[in-house]
Amino acid sequence: RTPVIDFRPFIIADADTGHGGDAHVRNLIRRFVEVGVPGYHIEAQRPGVKKCGHQGGKVLVPADEQIKRLNAGRLQLDVMRVPGLIVARTDAEASKLLTADVDERDRPFIVEGERTAEGFYRVNAGLDQAIARGLAYAPYADLIWCETAVPNLDDAKRFAETILKDNPTKRLAYNCSPSFNW
Repeated sequence: RTPVIDFRPFIIADADTGHGGDAHVRNLIRRFVEVGVPGYHIEAQRPGVKKCGHQGGKVLVPADEQIKRLNAGRLQLDVMRVPGLIVARTDAEASKLLTADVDERDRPFIVEGERTAEGFYRVNAGLDQAIARGLAYAPYADLIWCETAVPNLDDAKRFAETILKDNPTKRLAYNCSPSFNW
């Protein structure tokens, strides 16, 4: 049974990539809930090799895999009958690698015929890829976070306007990592 918890001050915990599949995400969210954390930030990078937003070599998972992570987090909150804030982070603005080509939403960004020695697909990083990811995640998250490698207010505005056009009440975050670049 989950204890009654006062969630103030409001905390959004870095759940990283969820550290694996659905069961791992659910276990991590359960542990956060048990210690009183009401918000969970889940990134769309490959578990085990996740990198900060300003670093190169980031490897995205297919959009569908990230959506499964977001759903697993929400399922755990529902099972425990507690409210919570799910934050979906996309690193697609600066990520040039993708683990698999299984999701049709990722295919427009895949560089045809180019793969790394590790088998990763090369993708065209940029704001269009981040927006596509943000739109895909919007139905499954409370807040969409766009991570960038360089500060660009025009890009932040375009990201927000595009996401909000179809999701007018969606909460958004835009971050340049490291933030001191601003």
